[in-house]
Amino acid sequence: MIIEKAYAKVNLFLNVLDKRKDGYHDLEMLNAKIDLYDMLEFGEIDCPNTVIIKSDDLFLSNQDNIVLQVAKYMLRNYNIKTGLEIKITKNIPFGAGLAGNSADSAAVIKGINKMYGLNLSIKEMIDIGVMFGADIPYCLFDTPAFVSSIGEVIEDFDLDLSDYKLLLINPREFISTKEVFDFADKSNIKIKDINDLKAYCEHNDIKAIRENVHNSLEEIVIKNYAFMENFKNNLVAELGSIGLVMTGSGSSFIKILDKNEDVSDFISRYNDKYLIKMHNFL
Repeated sequence: MIIEKAYAKVNLFLNVLDKRKDGYHDLEMLNAKIDLYDMLEFGEIDCPNTVIIKSDDLFLSNQDNIVLQVAKYMLRNYNIKTGLEIKITKNIPFGAGLAGNSADSAAVIKGINKMYGLNLSIKEMIDIGVMFGADIPYCLFDTPAFVSSIGEVIEDFDLDLSDYKLLLINPREFISTKEVFDFADKSNIKIKDINDLKAYCEHNDIKAIRENVHNSLEEIVIKNYAFMENFKNNLVAELGSIGLVMTGSGSSFIKILDKNEDVSDFISRYNDKYLIKMHNFL
């Protein structure tokens, strides 16, 4: 049996640039992984050319999703004749901007590669991933990286985040990525020059990175979802704005905390209202 961990992704920086003729958007991102993960178990079944996903997650259990599509593509494309059962234990919240489905899809690529000895290169796995989603290629990596184009250009590098924690705050509400990008296509998207951030990363200046977190979609989400405006305003009032940013297309916010910041009072007061957890960076 093959087991893969699918780690959640967070955006410390996200620019949404022009929409391309193929319908995708060009992106500029600084991504990192945290120690929140789904667990995938792979096993063969006596039902050729069939993929069955078992999960208590509603999205995955409906058998029509990108995770299933990726698995079926790999069985078909690499002429794998056996059937495959994938058990997924979900811990990453759905619709929370943490790339849960993309992380699972990347884990499927890696798991099938190992299970059937395909010996795929990282480029070959990236090429598979980008066909199904912009976040899947990065989810094949566990280190921080700058990601650009439609997600397939990945520049991983060393960034020492060991003295920092990540506070994940989710309002227990779902936001559709497709809907957010539909709103974005009708809006003036604010972008920020990423070159300064690259210089901060080169010098491992986490303080400057915290002061320059950015998400082009945050203002659009705040404008179009009233609960998100209230959510953010409360977080800023309680936690301050330094190191605080929405991840992905929402609905989660993250805050990069240094080792001296104490947010235990906030957690105790809001733990029933929000889904809150402290995480380490990988």
